[in-house]
Amino acid sequence: MAASRRPRLVDVIQKALANGPISRDALLTALQQAGFRADEGVVWETCRLHGIADLEDDMWMPRGWAAPIGADPQANGGTSQQRRPAISPVDRSAEEQADAEVQRLAVRHGLPLSEPVAPVGPVPDGWAEVAAAAARAFRDELKEVANRRTQSDMPLSSGEEVSTAGSQRKLVRYEVEGELGVAEGTTALLIVDDVQIPVEVVSVFGNVVTLSLPHGAAVVPEATLRLDLSWLLTAQSERLGELAHGGPGFNAEAALAVVTPCRDGGPAARVRLAEHEAAGLNAGQRNAVELGLAPGLTWLWGPPGTGKTTTISALVAKLCEQGRRVLLAAPTNAALDVAIKAVLKRAPHLGSGALVRVGQPSDPALIDRPEGRILVDEIAAEQGAPLARHRVEVNERLRDRRAVLEELKQRRHGRLTEREESLRLRLETEIAELQALDGALGRKLLEVRRHVCRKATVVAATAHQLVLEVLKGITFDVVVLDEASMTTAALAMLVAGAGQGHTIIAGDFRQLPPVVVAQTPAAQEWLHRSPFEKAGVTTAVAERRPPARLAALTEQYRMRRQIGDIVSTAFYPESPLQTAPAVADRPVRSRAPWAASNLVVVDTSGMRARTARRQGMVSRYNLMHAQLIAALTAEAVADAHDLAMITPFAPQARLLESLLPEKRMEQWAASTVHRFQGDERDIVVYDTVDTGRGVTPLHMWFTEGDTGSEGARLLNVAASRARDHLLIVGALDRLHRIGAARTPVWTFFAHLLDRAERLPWDRALALSTVTERVEPEDLVELLRADIERADTVEMWLPGVLTYSLADLVPALLSVHGGKPESEAVTIWVEPEADGHLPDPARYAHNKGVNVRPCLPILESGAVIGDVVWSAAGSLCGPDPGLVLRTEHRAFADAVRRAQRRRPGTGPGGAPGSGQRGDRCGRCERMLIRYEQGRLGAPDLRYACAACDRRTRPADGR
Repeated sequence: MAASRRPRLVDVIQKALANGPISRDALLTALQQAGFRADEGVVWETCRLHGIADLEDDMWMPRGWAAPIGADPQANGGTSQQRRPAISPVDRSAEEQADAEVQRLAVRHGLPLSEPVAPVGPVPDGWAEVAAAAARAFRDELKEVANRRTQSDMPLSSGEEVSTAGSQRKLVRYEVEGELGVAEGTTALLIVDDVQIPVEVVSVFGNVVTLSLPHGAAVVPEATLRLDLSWLLTAQSERLGELAHGGPGFNAEAALAVVTPCRDGGPAARVRLAEHEAAGLNAGQRNAVELGLAPGLTWLWGPPGTGKTTTISALVAKLCEQGRRVLLAAPTNAALDVAIKAVLKRAPHLGSGALVRVGQPSDPALIDRPEGRILVDEIAAEQGAPLARHRVEVNERLRDRRAVLEELKQRRHGRLTEREESLRLRLETEIAELQALDGALGRKLLEVRRHVCRKATVVAATAHQLVLEVLKGITFDVVVLDEASMTTAALAMLVAGAGQGHTIIAGDFRQLPPVVVAQTPAAQEWLHRSPFEKAGVTTAVAERRPPARLAALTEQYRMRRQIGDIVSTAFYPESPLQTAPAVADRPVRSRAPWAASNLVVVDTSGMRARTARRQGMVSRYNLMHAQLIAALTAEAVADAHDLAMITPFAPQARLLESLLPEKRMEQWAASTVHRFQGDERDIVVYDTVDTGRGVTPLHMWFTEGDTGSEGARLLNVAASRARDHLLIVGALDRLHRIGAARTPVWTFFAHLLDRAERLPWDRALALSTVTERVEPEDLVELLRADIERADTVEMWLPGVLTYSLADLVPALLSVHGGKPESEAVTIWVEPEADGHLPDPARYAHNKGVNVRPCLPILESGAVIGDVVWSAAGSLCGPDPGLVLRTEHRAFADAVRRAQRRRPGTGPGGAPGSGQRGDRCGRCERMLIRYEQGRLGAPDLRYACAACDRRTRPADGR
């Protein structure tokens, strides 16, 4: 009953808060009118877990809501004045005293006493409506995220410090046990032995997350990361609400320009460069810099390998020469760090304090640079050191006073003596004063960071930093937004609004767009679309009428001509890419025995490989493809110095990541295509995963290949990561149909098959010492041998004809794992139509083997100790088809995590891997773990096939 109530409760609370803040009593009244008798504790827990609202004093404040700057305090029924809890006269006195003390400290050490207030920028007609529409999009996304529960605790392991010494922060890398799904820059809490440490998510690659911790925090091997997934969405939504009618330091005219369709007004203005100023730039790059130097809005289209970063660095350096203050922004830490390093390489003098980086970099080389510090926290820590030291002392005194007060409370549970009462009052007064002083010192240290940014010539920050306190309201002469194709149109407005209308929007709209969860019209328009789409640039290019202020780079320096030509033909027909002559002369650094050509394709159609969902519920992976790639990469370790394995699906990326050899951990990479955008390698292995067997239908990435579709963008990014060799692994009988529409995706595969070397999958396996093909006559004997030396076994047997299972029963009964609370063996089988176990499975179950019925079973294989098995048919059936066996400890662990079933939540939840099943209380059949709903979508339930009233889900195989 509780499980069915909670979604309705979330909906009712969201509806009650749809128009803004309401009081606690009003919310409870609204719930009662909707038929809920929820107490305040349930309401608070629901709002916190789902990120719906925060309780401030007596008001519920919706996440993402903010009153416009300068709005009437009595608007919204007088709620805008409730944004901060009321301050008592005693607390106000303590705050005033603390502020005065901090001001005296600032004077003594020559720090700025106050902040200048920037003027309100121009507010054009229509801005309020646009801001409201974009804010609505953020609220829609917040609502969707809230429905999925915004707070989550993620177990972390393998903690390792990766930062250089001497920084004010330290970088620590962890492995994540689960799907992280969080944006870079998100703040979170690291839980270590019940101690909560504030951290920032710096980067996420596969299942590896890098966190920024306070310098004094201990690095431990295991911890828990507590995330509020709504935090960044809330900040952006609130900022748009504040700026509905403009605000200090915000130029709504500049913001509106980056989402307004371009109007051609004759030849584009430009600032001509002298020959020596254009040194190192080709004609297209020089044209882009000349356009970008002129006031107004410039669009910079930089396809892969065309030197967009080089162009931006030249532009920023020239703007600085002209005395302009520049904001350099990008959507991710990795992209921003690449741009910063390029700027510093071109203009090294900026690295002595003129360029300031806000936020924590993902590149440790930017931390505590010996050539000159650039991180705002490092520079501000040096300037505000006296305040920081004083704050440490204040916090030590606070801890001491709280400890004494707690001891007093523990010692006397009854009535306090007069002396003890006096001591308690004095301690509480001192604590209040110290808290006020700590807050005042924190505010002044923030002012110091803002002062550092105001004095800088170039401020580099991720785009979301523009809505946070360090940069909010600080203005610039020029704004450069890199990788804007990955930035939402709504956030691009907030970035551009920090300038004066001289804006450069750079990126490649044929690569991956921003990721959004909500499917509402507002979310699709403002969050799924980048400024390129919102301003009509992409449509204009497709219709062969590019805007006058669009600079398109066309000479590429990354890909060998054979790779670059098919990328150009398929994805850039309006602006064809030319391979620079220098590429042909570039020496080959990395080699592999199967990479005789720049283009290699392994058609896995004949393998009949199956796809499955991680833990039966999420995304897709292809075990047989991963085993094939294990065979290929194992033979490339010696000579492939630089290699990446990439795939569209996160579970598959984690399998591939487990294949990274120890000696190549720094040079090789495994990632999703989305995470790998902006990176490159000598050799790229692209695993398409999808085969149409197992999980059906094919993902839309492979069925929707029109210009601008996610399928075309994904394939473009995947292929264009390769410098020398591109190997594509895919079931081409499903991915490329001869008579299909001539989309960019179709064109790519057509040219690939025409020009690439074909490597038969069986020849690839023949090269391997890691993955072997098992012949049918050897299958049972090899399985038995592996089982007898294993400490855990988990098998997945689709279909009801599992004859070989009976032959393995003695070996299965001999397995004894190291965890007494968990079953060492779990055998998953599909039940017969009447719900009974098939005869071989019933025999094994009666003998004591842990056999569990499940529907549907998309996998076919086993993880037996350190050995992974897969089969095209049923592994223990009469026709297993192709059978592969891979012995690899890290890979086996990764497969085990991908396949392992978690127990269902709540009473009567389905037991998971390593747990015994239950029998029906009426008919004695075993209860079935159903993992698919009637319409084929993942849906977990635990029921009896005969006695449960719900019909059996359709088989999705």
